[in-house]
Amino acid sequence: MSNSYGAIDQTLIDHFEDPYHRGDCEAATHVAEGENSLCGDTMQVQLRISPSGGQIEEAWFDGDGCVVSQAAASMLMETIEAMTPDAIRDFDTRAMLELLGPSIAVSQQKCGLLAWRVLQLALQSPLDEFGDGPTFGGPHLGEEN
Repeated sequence: MSNSYGAIDQTLIDHFEDPYHRGDCEAATHVAEGENSLCGDTMQVQLRISPSGGQIEEAWFDGDGCVVSQAAASMLMETIEAMTPDAIRDFDTRAMLELLGPSIAVSQQKCGLLAWRVLQLALQSPLDEFGDGPTFGGPHLGEEN
């Protein structure tokens, strides 16, 4: 399909023009950001995972970049809500590229996978109870003997 965006699938254009959950997630529990070093696209993913860790309650993104990277983020956020973190970890690059459809050229795949990469980082980056940064495993300095 040829349009003002080139040979990009209409679903991608729709998600780019009217993105799903673009902005900030209220009460996010997990956050990560990343960029595509080849083109400068940026992405932040914010998740609210249920306290029991059972499922993604909300998934939001924000960023700047091309149609493919921003539409891919919108499609991914819509897809992962209500999934479990384990199911998201099993959602691999092949599944992400299938979600984007056949109109993605090989040269656009890194853009299309940016949100997926940042999502995987977000699952590993819980915010502390005050929401001011990721927490890391291990004892605090005051707890060490």
